[in-house]
Amino acid sequence: MSNQKTTASKSANTTGSQPDEQSVADYLRRHPGFFEDKPTLLADLRVPHATGSAVSLVERQVAVLRESNTGLQKQLKELVQVARENGQLNAQLHKFTLQIIENDSLDALLILINKQLCRNFSASRVALRLLVGAGDGKSVSRDEFPADADAFRGLFRRLLRAGKPHCGPLNGEQLVALFGEQAESIASSAVLPLGKQGDLGLLAIGSFEKDRYHTSMDTSFLDNLAEVITVAMGKYLDTGS
Repeated sequence: MSNQKTTASKSANTTGSQPDEQSVADYLRRHPGFFEDKPTLLADLRVPHATGSAVSLVERQVAVLRESNTGLQKQLKELVQVARENGQLNAQLHKFTLQIIENDSLDALLILINKQLCRNFSASRVALRLLVGAGDGKSVSRDEFPADADAFRGLFRRLLRAGKPHCGPLNGEQLVALFGEQAESIASSAVLPLGKQGDLGLLAIGSFEKDRYHTSMDTSFLDNLAEVITVAMGKYLDTGS
């Protein structure tokens, strides 16, 4: 009877002394070189695989590294593509700026902006709205000058006050104010305030593509474009200065 108790006690002590999963995990983290001199043990370990089969830890590590490498290659390709596109955009902006410098009238400038944005900057539709009068008073009947500038400003007050490009959705009333009958075809858009808090007006670029302009995109190019157009417009508008 005494022998049975002793055996049971030893068994209980042995079971109780076995480390739990967390202890094993903590130990391995504290000793990352544990398997360096135990290659056979490393090869014997098995890790469940998504297919339901088991693979060795070494095989699993190789698979993880391969997946990680594939992900890094994809990110690198995306970065290279973005850099290439940015380079092309900057080249187009430089060319556009030179064309603006050669302009000698407001009418010619308005035509140039619409034409070049659609041709070289992938704009499906362009809407330029100026909230101050023309310096010569001759172009106020154009669509670029809203009949009720105050009402138009109120419709876009939040975007104008932000003083920076807004990329993403617009509400139905805003789309109609900008693109008229073509509003329903605009899937995404960018709104660029012109001047400090949009005091000169705004430039809206509409796209038929849903993801062409979105809230998380980089707006550095759009900032530069707005600055170029603001400077170009300044000499033709009645800014009060």
